[in-house]
Amino acid sequence: MKDLAGLLTPHIVGSCWRVVETQETAATMAITDSAAEQSRLEELLDLSKPKVPADCKGLSYLLMTPFRYPPLHYGSRFGSTWERGIFYGSCELKTAFAETAVYFWLFQQGPKTLGPLEKIRDQLTAFSVKLISQKALDLDSAAFAHSEEFASARENINRPDSWEYTQQLGKQLRESGAEFIIYPSSRLAGGKNIAVFSPLAFAEKDPAQQQLWHVRFTTDSCVFVRAGISDGFEFYKKDFSVDGRIPHPSRALNN
Repeated sequence: MKDLAGLLTPHIVGSCWRVVETQETAATMAITDSAAEQSRLEELLDLSKPKVPADCKGLSYLLMTPFRYPPLHYGSRFGSTWERGIFYGSCELKTAFAETAVYFWLFQQGPKTLGPLEKIRDQLTAFSVKLISQKALDLDSAAFAHSEEFASARENINRPDSWEYTQQLGKQLRESGAEFIIYPSSRLAGGKNIAVFSPLAFAEKDPAQQQLWHVRFTTDSCVFVRAGISDGFEFYKKDFSVDGRIPHPSRALNN
């Protein structure tokens, strides 16, 4: 795409949702005898982690973590293996859980023998954060969607089986100064995801909301239920699969 800097405009996102494993201190409490020992152990563990980036100082670990660690082996949708990590979230809670379910199944597709991975019960934390930026881009906006250039790019942006195009686009966006982008989910029709390139886009240093959720995961379905509330979300693997398997972008990058 050409002249991306000229497309960046002010944007506010009231709730950017992200789902992570529930983080608790119980693990270190179980192997220490006092609050002082536990605090010291936490400090030592933190020293073994990558240094906190300067522009992440004071941020909650929930917001800072993606920028602290290097990308995965194949990078991510908008980031290559040599670029800084990206904070990924969703405009809707349902979309965030759909993405989570897909990555559960992608993980499950790896082992030849599933064993205890065939059925999983766990707890997750869903949290939201407000985003504000003068340099953001909505790839799913009506104005952008109707542009001739976007029409030819949309299919590549939405591909669930390849990050080749979007990683190049992500490089261009970083160079243009984009702090975050909104883009259509490749997994859930109508859903919108968000890629935050810069922690400067966070309106606050802590999440606005945090929720505890329970997950029941099998080879066929994934059910998310919020703790203390009966309503939730249910997804089926068949709805995300092609020929019985969920496409994985890393395969395209590895070919």
